[in-house]
Amino acid sequence: MTLPALLLALGMAGARAPLPPVPADLPAWMAETGQNKVFYRRGAYNFDVYNLAPLARDLNAVAVGHAMAYEDLVTGRAATLETATFERIDWVLKHPPRFMPDEAVISPTFGRRYGFLEQVFDWAHLLHAQTVDVLASTRLTHAEKEREIEALYRFYREGAPYVITPLPMNMEHLDSQPYSMAFRRTYPKVNGLFWGYHWLQGAMYDVLYGQSLPQQRRAYEVLGGRYHAVELYRTDRAFMPMNAEVSPRFALRFPELANTFDNLHMLHDLVNDILATPGLTDVERDGQIRRAVWLVLDSTHRGETTGRMVSAGLHDHRHPEGMPGMGMMKGATEELMFMPDMGWMSMADCGHCSMPLPDGDDAWRAPTVTAEGWTMRVRCPLCARDMAAQVKGRAILRIPTDDPLRPLVLISNDRGELETDTPQALFLEQEGGHAKCDQWSRAVTSREAFDRYLAEHPRYASGTPLTLKEWSEREGRKPDTYVKPRGPVENPYAADAHGPEH
Repeated sequence: MTLPALLLALGMAGARAPLPPVPADLPAWMAETGQNKVFYRRGAYNFDVYNLAPLARDLNAVAVGHAMAYEDLVTGRAATLETATFERIDWVLKHPPRFMPDEAVISPTFGRRYGFLEQVFDWAHLLHAQTVDVLASTRLTHAEKEREIEALYRFYREGAPYVITPLPMNMEHLDSQPYSMAFRRTYPKVNGLFWGYHWLQGAMYDVLYGQSLPQQRRAYEVLGGRYHAVELYRTDRAFMPMNAEVSPRFALRFPELANTFDNLHMLHDLVNDILATPGLTDVERDGQIRRAVWLVLDSTHRGETTGRMVSAGLHDHRHPEGMPGMGMMKGATEELMFMPDMGWMSMADCGHCSMPLPDGDDAWRAPTVTAEGWTMRVRCPLCARDMAAQVKGRAILRIPTDDPLRPLVLISNDRGELETDTPQALFLEQEGGHAKCDQWSRAVTSREAFDRYLAEHPRYASGTPLTLKEWSEREGRKPDTYVKPRGPVENPYAADAHGPEH
């Protein structure tokens, strides 16, 4: 039995689990009782998420679900969380509101009691919302979107004191508090909804980033379908979804935002667990929630830098190689991390051929595959096609072309057939050793671009252009370079992934 599970079990049995001390130097604003309402940074793109109405409404429903659960937890209705509360929330998820609700109206008691926490949540949620608005905008060019997202983050850092750290945090440490896992063990169905929300709020970024509005809409049909059919009702997750797991392109480009959102979601988990832990007095509960906020505040980590472990646990800001937008996960090393559905893997290498992924200014050249709830960066179009062919159900492939601003978005249907809104695209595939697969497997936007590439790479001069249909019907050989990574243990989550140990 893990230490958090043992302490939780002791607490349930009547013995008091030792609680960590509440810091004495908490920010002064955490003692304020009034409300400081915050609102959007001015921008012509505000509310452009409604260009993708299904996504907008799904996000509106997320706000209702969180608020309903929190209000019931603090008003003596926790016993109904898995029954009546779950059914109310599920109804809203199936019938999402047209506009974003004011959570304070839905959870007034929670807001009055934990107003300081609501300030932190609201300020980060605005960053979430406006980032999506920018990505969904049809008024901005790609370069303008990149600049505006950076400006939004500066506004977040400078516009209020309720800022969550952008540093990668050690998730194993944060999830090893005396009360950790209380909520997911006691309320697995509602926790499944919460983690389903976090999956959507992470996965949506790669669906939107660098894509046209028609591509975004087609991709969200797949992603939204997966969200409603599967991700909302999973109770078997070992850990909350991380942004870099479900949107690795966005997390690599904007690591500060990815880390901020992961730390925000972990704060939700910490608060959930504290509220679900039996035997705490009101004073203890309030103090631990204040400490939970302190754990992830930017001010707590001032002067610290990414990639360093200042001290064990809280101040461990290392990240996996190749992904600064992700904190260290349970049992991970800087070379390898464990994904329960995929096993041990390197964020710096292709999951299909094990060769290094492009990085730096060339990072955009890595295709991605979204399927079965995960998104993977791979090294070449062949790696993307063959990886997608190995999974069941629908998938989204993003294939870079000769034009960084015109990627292909391929959607596979239930029969594995690939469709795109760029039917004129052509492919080169002169298969050889995967050490050079990023050269002999390429996608281009036109015959002119194809001929230009062959002229620049005469070793492939005999290559013939393949149409999407011709290319999609191929199947590559097993990569000669593939190596299955092996971690320090078989499964670091084996003891606590599915509820209490046996």
